[in-house]
Amino acid sequence: MSHQLLGQVHAHARRNPDQPAYRLVQRCAPDAPPLTYAQLVKRINHFACRIRDAVAPGSVVILRCPNTLEYPAMFLGILGAGCNVFPISPEAATDELRRSAEIARAAAIVISDGTIETLGSLPPPDLARSGGPGLLLQSSGTTGLPKVVFRSAASIDAVCKAMADAIVFQADDRVLATVPLCHSYGLEHGLLAPMWAGSSVLLVPGLDLHLIMQLLAEKDITLLPGVPSMYEMIASASDAGAMPSLRKAYSAGGPLPQSVFDRFLERFGHRVGQLYGATEIGSVTFSDPTRDDFDPASVGCPMKAVEIDIADGQVQIMAASMFSGYIGERIDLSDGGFFATGDLGRITERGDLVITGRSKLLIDVGGLKVNPIEVEHVLSEHPGVAECVVVPIQLSETVSRVKAVVVARVPNDPPSADDLRGFVRERLAGYKVPRVIEFRESLPKSPTGKVLRQLLQEAP
Repeated sequence: MSHQLLGQVHAHARRNPDQPAYRLVQRCAPDAPPLTYAQLVKRINHFACRIRDAVAPGSVVILRCPNTLEYPAMFLGILGAGCNVFPISPEAATDELRRSAEIARAAAIVISDGTIETLGSLPPPDLARSGGPGLLLQSSGTTGLPKVVFRSAASIDAVCKAMADAIVFQADDRVLATVPLCHSYGLEHGLLAPMWAGSSVLLVPGLDLHLIMQLLAEKDITLLPGVPSMYEMIASASDAGAMPSLRKAYSAGGPLPQSVFDRFLERFGHRVGQLYGATEIGSVTFSDPTRDDFDPASVGCPMKAVEIDIADGQVQIMAASMFSGYIGERIDLSDGGFFATGDLGRITERGDLVITGRSKLLIDVGGLKVNPIEVEHVLSEHPGVAECVVVPIQLSETVSRVKAVVVARVPNDPPSADDLRGFVRERLAGYKVPRVIEFRESLPKSPTGKVLRQLLQEAP
């Protein structure tokens, strides 16, 4: 078995068989029984046998599942069967799922109840150099449509080691996992790093603010990975209580505003660190809030086996955890080279990375990334749309919504906003559907014909 991660989980089960690995916590069942490490390994092995019976080794298996108690066993079971696991959001629309399955040449889809649906006999993508079963992830993209990223077994193990060392995941930690495990950040901090270290994870199905605050007050939570909007909501909640056991809180998925940092610190006495990474490279820097020289404006210093270069103001990363390439494209970084993140930044005198701007177009919706190019591509297929552009509506310092500005093909007979939203909802996940649709006679453009997006964005 090539994954050190799987070996670590089996070792924890031998040493501490009765230690809780996961507990699914819902408002209707706050004290549900945990899944111990011994039980987790048993389920991993059982599911791996089912996958081996269904598909050939080396196949790509899509895992379409929300945060459930079965998710870790299914994820690790697919790897244990010698297959490549491809987590996809359960909110993905049928067209998105079909497109991703075709690009990845997936052999099967696993859904939340453990059902395995085989898809056909397409040969899997050429992953011969990967060194074992790996991880496929949907990248939000920067200036084009989303791509499918491949990260090898060595990449997964590398990011586990780096995170466990930098953040100091320990066997006696209790991690509150609120970010969906199907996304890179949620997966790394709600599954990969805790399972590497032998921690216990309290898994929350969604962003239930009341439940999250209750767990922080009552369940001895020591590590809290979150997103900026979550910290803003907690800091602003009138009924938020103490967090007596919290050891480290940190944020990723977008910049944490200084005002949110200040409010959280003032109310709860905890500084919130920042973490930086991307789907293609994993988590690569960490600003440890327990450091004496902690700087809340930075995203921290590089983790182990990470190099950062600033070229023409843009952040470039080379790391042991970085991806091998995009599935279906002639891009291969397995022999080395820097990945251009699309973010702007600088390195401080003490070696911390500070993000100064973003060249990406991505819209952050509650920690989930929406690629406006993808939404525009779908909207433009509607017969009533001549032109469109998608921009963020900034509701607060951390909360954004998606807005579409549309030029109708027949100005006197435009499609309704509900019609357009329904059209997008059939093809994309719900969080990508524009909340606001505005009709205009034309779009503002530069002399060269480039749409001036900044003129269409709204400030809070």
